[in-house]
Amino acid sequence: MRIKHTFFSFALLKLSSLVRCEPPFNNPPGVDVWCGKAYRETNSSFDPGGWLEPPARNNGSRPLQLRLNVYPRYNFYVEGEKQGSFIVDTRVSDQEQYGGSYMNETHGDGNGTAAFTKLVLNISIGDTVVVDNLQIPVNTTGIEIPFDLDLAKLTDADGTGVFLARGSSPDGKQLYEDLAHVVLFPERSDGGSMARLDRLNGGIHVSSSLTNGAWKSVLPMGFYTRWDWISNETKSLQQYKDRGYNLIHPVPPGGWASFDTGTFEKFLTICDELELYVMYDMRHTYLNLSSISYQLPRLQSHPSLLLYYTGDEPDGWTDPLNGTLLAYKHIKSIDPYHPTSLVLNCYNFYFEDYTSGADIILEDTYNLIKSSTFSPVYNTVCNRTYGDCGCDFCHANDTAYPMFVERPFEDIVERTRKMYQYQRWLGQKETKPVWGVPQWFYDADSFWSRWATREEAVVLALLRINHGAMGIVGWLFPTSPEVESATTDLAKVLARDDVTRLLVDCTGQRVMPEPPLEDSNLDVAAWVGGDEILVVIVWPQYEPGDGAILKLPTGGKRVTDWEVLYGAKWMANGRTISKEGTASLEVSILKGRIRGY
Repeated sequence: MRIKHTFFSFALLKLSSLVRCEPPFNNPPGVDVWCGKAYRETNSSFDPGGWLEPPARNNGSRPLQLRLNVYPRYNFYVEGEKQGSFIVDTRVSDQEQYGGSYMNETHGDGNGTAAFTKLVLNISIGDTVVVDNLQIPVNTTGIEIPFDLDLAKLTDADGTGVFLARGSSPDGKQLYEDLAHVVLFPERSDGGSMARLDRLNGGIHVSSSLTNGAWKSVLPMGFYTRWDWISNETKSLQQYKDRGYNLIHPVPPGGWASFDTGTFEKFLTICDELELYVMYDMRHTYLNLSSISYQLPRLQSHPSLLLYYTGDEPDGWTDPLNGTLLAYKHIKSIDPYHPTSLVLNCYNFYFEDYTSGADIILEDTYNLIKSSTFSPVYNTVCNRTYGDCGCDFCHANDTAYPMFVERPFEDIVERTRKMYQYQRWLGQKETKPVWGVPQWFYDADSFWSRWATREEAVVLALLRINHGAMGIVGWLFPTSPEVESATTDLAKVLARDDVTRLLVDCTGQRVMPEPPLEDSNLDVAAWVGGDEILVVIVWPQYEPGDGAILKLPTGGKRVTDWEVLYGAKWMANGRTISKEGTASLEVSILKGRIRGY
């Protein structure tokens, strides 16, 4: 979120320039850029570069590729835990940068062949066998295999247990290998928190004195928050928490230490008492490693610390390409117990470089703009290589992209999906979770000329959750009374233990209308855990819709005891739910219990 375009104005912009690469690394001298693109009418368009393309495909000229990925479920475990688990992926692809050649055949004992649909997996550490000739499906992801964590103590020099995974076709003629690095940390003894990432479902889990040492699933929901409001209104933090928000992200005023240490210490102490989790922002200081060294020791003993945040739109500002990674490595050397995050503003600009310095990627796609094709601020057109309209390469209400006219919130969906898709293009072994930054602000006389309505505010959050966002941090608090009311009601639902458990610890599944309707704009996802199911339904259009029949992913079992947690009611009929019509921007959050056939 660009402070230069909000009411924070010039002081912070001036401080931001201290950590920018001056001039930005890819532009002609004297040309101001955003996302690498010229945006002033006095400058001409040029290709900013940094555009990530999908990997080449072999088009049938070469064998398919099978990639064996084996990695621990959590990015670290703690001494004293007894059991861990590996996650195994066996993707088959025609992308050339994948693993080893794959032929869909294996030879039996005789002369015949059979389809190669089962991979024979072995995992060992040193001379110790952990998994012995286990058959797992080919072209499947998210297979979980438990193992004894004591084996990880057979570590290498840096304290990481390195496991060797070997996979083969049943006849042993097609071979695949991977290494799984299991990190085992000592338990904290200072009362501070530990936060780790679930690489199976993307959620964040925290353990501290606030949780009595147990691991707690958290679905972060809150706001970036103005520091002047916090420093003047610390008494209101109780009211903030009472609204249902469980995360607060103070926006730093700038300076070598980011915050006044005395006031910030009082703020953290209150957050400790409230179990209000903190996302610590170093936007002005993350390129100064000495400043990081000064700041972090003051935070680590607080149980409310959840994660760090370094680059605030570094791709927009064109910060040095190695800056986020250098900061990331330095933070981990001081505090390996908390993840690091950053927010990207650009559609596709040096994604790999900037995200190399993050465990969690945020996107701040602000689609409620005056125009996606012409900038009202800079009086230029906006496209892939030129201009700044407040939402980089968005297509809201652009008639050249009919889908985005029909689906006015499609930029939100596409950007969230892209953040995951880019990681697949890069062949990343472990997927970094994506969090969303809804447009819960306005900026008079700029790109964003009005507040979101109550209905829009909720749609902006739930669409992201339906497409894989594992946290929601809105810009900016204090917000409008209407947005505050809407997000308060939503936060109280998402903060329920049963709802959080399903959203964080289970894998969301897309749900399509029954029978399939190719032109349906209804956006639906479901999470199933044990005998519980959670369904989130969004009608992201301003015109009313026709409704639909939705067949639920319950393996054919019936669902009963439906509870409407938020929004409109749907009619239940065993394995389906239905509604005859949907109102403008209508949403529903429903929870039921799965019964017998």
